[in-house]
Amino acid sequence: ASPRASTFTQGHFKSDILSMCYPAEWGAEGMEPALAQLCADAEDVVRKGTNIVILTDRDISQERIAIPALLATAAVHHHLVRAGLRTRSGLVVETGSAREVHHFACLAGYGAEAIHPNVAFATLLDMRDALPQKVDEQEVVKRYIKAVGKGLLKVMSKMGISTYQSYC
Repeated sequence: ASPRASTFTQGHFKSDILSMCYPAEWGAEGMEPALAQLCADAEDVVRKGTNIVILTDRDISQERIAIPALLATAAVHHHLVRAGLRTRSGLVVETGSAREVHHFACLAGYGAEAIHPNVAFATLLDMRDALPQKVDEQEVVKRYIKAVGKGLLKVMSKMGISTYQSYC
């Protein structure tokens, strides 16, 4: 953690980043052991005091396959519940697979308290110059977040849910 972040939180938050990716050479058969390892790693970091677990597929490549974000989120969430540790840590998902409101709603429903759609942001910033209205990078991201937020509120209200935490 940066000294500045520590200043704002007085050291109350400790995060660890866990990759949802595994070696491509393991193939589809490697997903189950990779998922088991991810769950074990999440349990280990929470037991060591981490209170924000960040699951990421940012390191996906030709050599590394990503476990689907929804599967990884659900597996880690339920593993931590079974271990009696889920209330000790928040679950953040950084994934390129979250683009639409439905993706966000599903990830939230499976335990993600926060979602960072890195590829959606990168895509929007790449196409910014093609937009009919000229806006800066911050405004593009702000409008996307607002649209997703409105969509999530609509989904939750149709289900009779009043808070995001209730949805999780």
